[in-house]
Amino acid sequence: MKRPPYLKTSIGIGVLFIILMFLQSWLEKQPEALTASSEPETQTEATAVQPSERLVEDKRVYEGHNGTNLEHVYITIFDQSAVPENDITFYDLNESYKQYSNLDSGPKLDILFQTGTAKGPSDNGFISFGTDKPNATIELRGRSSRLEAQKSYKIRLQDNGGLWYGQSVINLNKHADDRTRVRNMLAFDYFRRIPDLISLRTNFVQLHVKDLTDPSSEGKFKSYGLYTHVEQLNEEALAARGLNPDGHLYKAENFEFYRYPDQLNHQNDPNYDKKKFEQVLKINGNENHDELLQMLDDINDLSKPFDEVFDTYFQEDNYLTWLAVNILFGNYDTMSTNYYLYSPLNSKKWYFIPWDFDKALGRDAERTDGLPQWQQGIQRYWGTVLHRRYLRDPENAAALTAKIEELSAIITEKTTKELIDSYYPVVKQLALQEPDLSYLGIEASEFDPAYRKLEQVTSRYKEQYMKSLEVPMPIFLHYERKNGRDVFTWEASHDLQNDKLSYEFQLSKTPGFESLIMQIKEQPDFTYNMAALPAGRYYWRVLVHDDKGHEQIPFDYYRDNAGIVYWGVQQIVVPGGSSS
Repeated sequence: MKRPPYLKTSIGIGVLFIILMFLQSWLEKQPEALTASSEPETQTEATAVQPSERLVEDKRVYEGHNGTNLEHVYITIFDQSAVPENDITFYDLNESYKQYSNLDSGPKLDILFQTGTAKGPSDNGFISFGTDKPNATIELRGRSSRLEAQKSYKIRLQDNGGLWYGQSVINLNKHADDRTRVRNMLAFDYFRRIPDLISLRTNFVQLHVKDLTDPSSEGKFKSYGLYTHVEQLNEEALAARGLNPDGHLYKAENFEFYRYPDQLNHQNDPNYDKKKFEQVLKINGNENHDELLQMLDDINDLSKPFDEVFDTYFQEDNYLTWLAVNILFGNYDTMSTNYYLYSPLNSKKWYFIPWDFDKALGRDAERTDGLPQWQQGIQRYWGTVLHRRYLRDPENAAALTAKIEELSAIITEKTTKELIDSYYPVVKQLALQEPDLSYLGIEASEFDPAYRKLEQVTSRYKEQYMKSLEVPMPIFLHYERKNGRDVFTWEASHDLQNDKLSYEFQLSKTPGFESLIMQIKEQPDFTYNMAALPAGRYYWRVLVHDDKGHEQIPFDYYRDNAGIVYWGVQQIVVPGGSSS
């Protein structure tokens, strides 16, 4: 992590700064300093990614691709008389989330996949084997989206099904939480313009379904409304971008860069359980996990200098860009999930690739429960060991701020307006007609105001980030009964300005802390123990204060039976109390 602009301003280091800048300038002029071309258009797979390089995609993959054109997808769901393997109905598939918590083990149906126009399917290569035979399968996709009334789907084309724009997997996302219906499209359109990340092709799709498992369908296609297809990140997508498709690719499911020894094992370990492994990281590439586990061992080895570990395994521009765009887009769902880690074959480097932005770009302001302060800036990533170790260094925090300023020249209100203006004709037409109108979540008259809020949303997140730099970092709470006493402990917080911090311990019988059983405003240690509490339910928290008046709450939260969330609060139940 060598960034001359952030070196200390002593005379000796100033000379070193000049030397390093001269060397950097000289290296940049050497034709063989980097094996990958600085011009993505001339990049080839042979020179795509080397261990010391920045992540560069071949932009030619987007030539001729216009995601704002509405694509019409037609699927025919065969009944069991035509396809014996289809022993459930399409309705059963949509209801399967009640039985299968892990959708990868859920049911699939054989279907016929076709494309066409608003008038119907066309003879376009997908029906060369006849309209009475399947060429694809369909299944539910998404974790939270499977609970929505309108489902999202994953379609996998079979070998005889051809490819759709060079892709064998079609992700049809309903984005039930997105009133604008364009957040993913906007994010991935921006990624095409941002260096050190790769984007994914996106399309607006109107889905038409002929459900032959439903006798009332009368064998006719029915519109399921507007979807957004986001290209599946897999070997095909990597190869199309001139990147090595044979490396390691993991999708973060519940991953905070800890070692997770009970779940993340070597593939040859007798205790290796792929299902448990994929509860943390979903495997989308090479199933040899040696490189991943070595990286995690080193990240969690506090005896090793972090700068050396980071420089061994990560490319800083990619890492900072990923962090910065998630902050500028307000993507609060990225502390431990919703991104990919990619490592090319024969490389120790790991690159961050973004994924899923329908909970970004203003979604936080639409939530009825709001979000805690630590979700509004740099604190969001403090709960992940890699980010925490990196951001503790003031130079690194300054580098992140510099990257946010750099990207703010690309992510502008003017550019955002131009992009969402190009989406508007297709999106408004379909969003304000059935079946989508009934599930939009707002009145039709509110669509335009909600849509136009996208223009200023990144400016708001940048302002939030700048304010967050002044606030202490959140902490985790821990309670246990030990030797007949109740022991409350918590982590030490951190302040980027090295302000003096104090901790306020509070204990209450209600999660809203309307009245307090115990309050210690300046607890000197990171623990408090007391005589055992009587049986019952209790709630506690620790507020972190700096000497400039800023306050932070813990990462913990409590959700009551009515679904109300109390941020920064931990519930404890002393045995023998009421179960209500």
